[in-house]
Amino acid sequence: MVKESLAVAIVKIILGAALVSGMFAAGWNVYRRLPGESLATNIVATDSRAETRLTVMLRGEITGATLNSPVEIYPFDLAAAQREFQATPHLARQFDDFLLRRMHGVTPVKATTDDKGRAAAILSEGNCWLHATASLSDGETIEWRLPVNVAGREQTVELTLENAYERSKKF
Repeated sequence: MVKESLAVAIVKIILGAALVSGMFAAGWNVYRRLPGESLATNIVATDSRAETRLTVMLRGEITGATLNSPVEIYPFDLAAAQREFQATPHLARQFDDFLLRRMHGVTPVKATTDDKGRAAAILSEGNCWLHATASLSDGETIEWRLPVNVAGREQTVELTLENAYERSKKF
């Protein structure tokens, strides 16, 4: 009877160790598949997978404008969020409310502007959402919310009056 209890104890220890190592392996498998955070400063990449240099600039047709710093680039698929908003019953009254809830916890890459009014960041490939504002000398403010498909080694996004999200003026 002593041999039987010793054998049962050994089997329990082996099964317990197998259970703990299996749980650790499963957790590690989930952890390594999580998306990485691409936190970058003006031109410095902090994500080892970042390969694309994205430059944001105002087109020359917008005279007297200064690009407000920082330009925010969110690793978020804006087009997919718009499709989801249109396909589901409107739990939020406006898309902005829906977007605010969906982007909870998404950290933007902030690219500061240089002396020429350009902003640059090193990003990983994928779908992003760019948010920028510019101020005109007459007091008008222009806001951009653009979906950007980041791919390749270098990419430039030109901010124009045609792709602006909103133009406003304070009186």
